[in-house]
Amino acid sequence: MFKLSTPKIDLGQTAIENLFINDFMPAAKADYVKVYLLGYRLACSGNDSFSNETIAKQLAMDIDEVVAAWHYWQRQGIVKCIDNDINHSEHQFDVQFDSIREKYIESSKPLPTIKRKDETTSSSKLIAALSNPHIKKMFEDSEFYARRMLTPQERSRVLTFLENYHMDVDLVVMAFYITYEERAITQNQLNYIEGIIRNWYSSSIFSMAALKESERTGIKHYQLIREVSRALGFNQRQIPSEVQNVVTEWLDIKKYDADYISYVVKQATRRTNNPNINYLVGYFEAIAKAGQPTIETAKQFFENKKYNPHTTTPNRKAKRTKFQNYTPKRKTDLAAIIKEKTNQTDR
Repeated sequence: MFKLSTPKIDLGQTAIENLFINDFMPAAKADYVKVYLLGYRLACSGNDSFSNETIAKQLAMDIDEVVAAWHYWQRQGIVKCIDNDINHSEHQFDVQFDSIREKYIESSKPLPTIKRKDETTSSSKLIAALSNPHIKKMFEDSEFYARRMLTPQERSRVLTFLENYHMDVDLVVMAFYITYEERAITQNQLNYIEGIIRNWYSSSIFSMAALKESERTGIKHYQLIREVSRALGFNQRQIPSEVQNVVTEWLDIKKYDADYISYVVKQATRRTNNPNINYLVGYFEAIAKAGQPTIETAKQFFENKKYNPHTTTPNRKAKRTKFQNYTPKRKTDLAAIIKEKTNQTDR
């Protein structure tokens, strides 16, 4: 039930015809309705100093959108856009509001009809859909998370999610749960819900089973990324993006088995004190050249100690340094040197 309280302070009011609210407002864009109402309010004030620029500023809209709104209402037959010879421009003209009641009464022709989106068809679809117990349960669960009843228009839109994206009803309910419970979205919830469903559609997820499998895959990816990062000595709260990208490539593009990746990473990092992601990539590429990327191939590969990803000539014998070529003198030689130095000092 809707009631009006008696105002203690009268700051004025603007009367809008019910015909506008009932027949014209529902089919119009929200910004167009704002332009009409504010323009009508300014017209009722009797002040002729207001303009389209005034409306654009107050509504934070582009001036071209304000002009488009007036042209829309003129096509509906309830306003007239009149050129002003004194101050006329593309954005500036007079707007005359016609009485919608008088037009209905005086005109022998009906007002231009506003094309609406198959309301009868939508209503019929909604009624037919509600006869399906699964659809009915979907709306009940969705309204539980929304904590309110969905309007007929909202219910019709939810049905389009099932049709356009081929989703199971359980996924639609899950999208409501994520939107209202997990992420506590407070504005444009249906748009957010459609965005979630669209992402699932792009990932070929059409059922709860597929969604759960995708989540399990995501968890496995994350666990392996953490394992590789830990092996490289990174803080688990700051996993580098290059590590994530490389591990994802190994799993999703090269289709390496997770156990195989773990084995190679463990074996490779044991062979150096300063491992990095490029060091690991070098091992994986070398093993791939040696054979199939399997644990067996990796085991055989690591038995060959000649490979070293840090050098371009792994089999070449390293050149000895001067320090390595140093040969200590015999004790007898050392004693002779000391005696010689002592004699020199005595002199």
